[in-house]
Amino acid sequence: MTELALLETLLNHGWGYHHKESDRLARELEAAVGESVAPGLLASFLHLSTHTIGEHLGDWPRALALGKRVLDGQMPVLETAKAWGRLYVAAVLAGDSLQAADLELSYLKAAGDDFGAALLDMRFMLAGALVGSKRAGDGARLYRRALDLVSHVRHSALIDRTIAVASNNLGWELYEMSSRTPDEDVLMQFSAETSLKFWLKCGTWINAERGHYLNALVANVTGDPESGLAHADAALAVIAANGERLLDAALLHLARAMSLVDLGDPDGWAHAIADADAAAAKLLATDLKTRFAAERARVAARH
Repeated sequence: MTELALLETLLNHGWGYHHKESDRLARELEAAVGESVAPGLLASFLHLSTHTIGEHLGDWPRALALGKRVLDGQMPVLETAKAWGRLYVAAVLAGDSLQAADLELSYLKAAGDDFGAALLDMRFMLAGALVGSKRAGDGARLYRRALDLVSHVRHSALIDRTIAVASNNLGWELYEMSSRTPDEDVLMQFSAETSLKFWLKCGTWINAERGHYLNALVANVTGDPESGLAHADAALAVIAANGERLLDAALLHLARAMSLVDLGDPDGWAHAIADADAAAAKLLATDLKTRFAAERARVAARH
């Protein structure tokens, strides 16, 4: 296997254990940097490395140092510019303001006519990193301020997508926390709702059903099972109208089960679990079966 293929494999598989074996992955990423990283992998590498080393290990100077090694000798172009935005975040949180300013300007220059979207993208990435670094209050303030800026930049489909992706990522980051403060719950709800709003503007039907799924989960954990049920039903209707999404459908039936048990409907819960099992029975890939089994066990524990 070539060095390029090995690195692609590491980047694809690293997300599966980055949160549990962060130090191991950090060492693997550092060891994987040879003479250069292929331009097509720069953004993916910087995303995984800054998230793992910066957010999970709390070592932003180390994340910045690795990122600088990766980008050394590279020139940002539109297709790779997001890598410089990722490293901008690391520089800010490492306390290197001069380096951050230089990286920010590199991203903005490479973005060209998409200057506004690039500026918002960096602010959203920084907001997400702050939340991941246990600074949710700072992240929430920056996220909301960035959204306030949207009306002052030239509208484009890219800006809509930038907001949808950033809000989706922030919503999931907050949802997957082991515990949240009331303020974090508010931010989670707001980001999930914003993500869905913008996916409905610019995304595919898959983005829409996934957006409804996130909102269903968020509603369930924040004490609004009626809304959770409505979002799960809306997502299932989107799938039924457009195509087959076996894992998504199975997970949505589990979300329905969570709503129904909180609504005091044991028969509805049982039917939803049966529907989930029926959809999951058609899954072929082992990793998809494993994801379903883990979520089913979590839902069953609530009953």
